[in-house]
Amino acid sequence: MRLRVMTYNIHSAFGRHGYDLDAVYRAIEHEAPDVVALQEVDFGLRRTGYVDQAKWLARQLRLHVFPGPTRRSGRYGNALLSRWPATFTANHDLTVWPQPGRACLEVHLDAPKAPLRCFVTHFGLVPQERMIQTAHLMERIIGPEEPETAVLLMGDFNTIPRSRVSSRLRLRLTDAFSVAGAGRSATFHTRLPRVRFDYIYFSERFAPLSCRVAINQWSNRGSDHLPLIADLHLGP
Repeated sequence: MRLRVMTYNIHSAFGRHGYDLDAVYRAIEHEAPDVVALQEVDFGLRRTGYVDQAKWLARQLRLHVFPGPTRRSGRYGNALLSRWPATFTANHDLTVWPQPGRACLEVHLDAPKAPLRCFVTHFGLVPQERMIQTAHLMERIIGPEEPETAVLLMGDFNTIPRSRVSSRLRLRLTDAFSVAGAGRSATFHTRLPRVRFDYIYFSERFAPLSCRVAINQWSNRGSDHLPLIADLHLGP
């Protein structure tokens, strides 16, 4: 089974010329992913016209939608879009006080060849906060990986290049998972991308086919991040 996965920090659809959710939709549609991990999504906030951005994108793309708010108001956070329905969903708290709310959305997808266990997250800005979130994610939420389980971990990990803490964080994650596109694959800032914040990690059930940053006529208009895409093969 061939699978196309995208992770995309849409920044509330605020891009070069203001809010442009249609550009986000077009950028995703152009790449035709099977699974889309979204971060910084507005769920009916005033600043974006009270639109539930995840639901709107899902309707346009004809995908299933699973929200994962990170704030107590429930109106901002992560989301997963998928071609397939879910058998289980949970939203795990990753907040490290006194930093802003963070979460990890867990969705088990009923894919045709094998169930997929998907995680969508957006780590904090403070280095020590990210280390605590990594430990909590790996030990309490994902847990020990079983070889027969197909796991995807996607999101914005706010890893700063050449940072000692970020190197430790990536090492902890790559001890358990492979990472799509081990090269540069810079996704931030859209005007002159030089930094990679966005990652797709995958378990042993997957074999990587390709990984690239989605650069098209819409992807640099709807956010300050570019989407990251991985094509994977799901084997037995």
